[in-house]
Amino acid sequence: MDKKILREWLRARQLVYHLLARLYQDGPVKGVLAALAQEGFLGELAASIDNPTLVAGCRQMQAELVARHGELDEYQQELQEEYNRLFVGPGHLEAPPWESVYRSKERLLFGEETLAVREFYRSFGLESRNKGKEPDDHAGLEMEFMAHLSEAAADRVLEGEDINDLLEGQDRFLAEHMQQWLPALCRDMEQAARTDFFRGLALLTRGWMEADAAELKMVLAEVKEGRDG
Repeated sequence: MDKKILREWLRARQLVYHLLARLYQDGPVKGVLAALAQEGFLGELAASIDNPTLVAGCRQMQAELVARHGELDEYQQELQEEYNRLFVGPGHLEAPPWESVYRSKERLLFGEETLAVREFYRSFGLESRNKGKEPDDHAGLEMEFMAHLSEAAADRVLEGEDINDLLEGQDRFLAEHMQQWLPALCRDMEQAARTDFFRGLALLTRGWMEADAAELKMVLAEVKEGRDG
């Protein structure tokens, strides 16, 4: 695979995963909302990825952002209240954003899945920046891990170094962790959300993972072929 194309693909993935990480970890920050409404990022993403779920999600988010852009303060407050109801509390969470809640029978935090995710991070020399404050298997932290590996791989491509281990790591992390629970989280979000922004985010997340997992396998095969050839 051409190195320039590979690096651009990795940087694009880094950008999407980083955006998702911010939305799940930090919530609907006003600066992010304003940028999304003005810069056309969601429209460009929908045009570049052939996944109807992702396209529908991007269009839902973009339409509401544009419609409410003139009242950004009020809109941001509405979204923050919804973010808290879905992910933070107090009280019952409509869409708890932790892998262990979805994958353990007791639906509890800090289960075996949390420790497995922590060890996965450590295998790449990383620790959660919220260690001790937030379980390692928070959706936003898992997205940030994928963004970090994409960035590291792009840097290696620039230096002419091998990236097979980083691509394989992302492939395994998607299969062993993210794909095992994020579709269920997205279903809960879609059912419980009252705004098109969060309904769209659920669709965008699910569609992005489907598309990225398939594309990653194809790129990984090309990279291996080029290395062995």
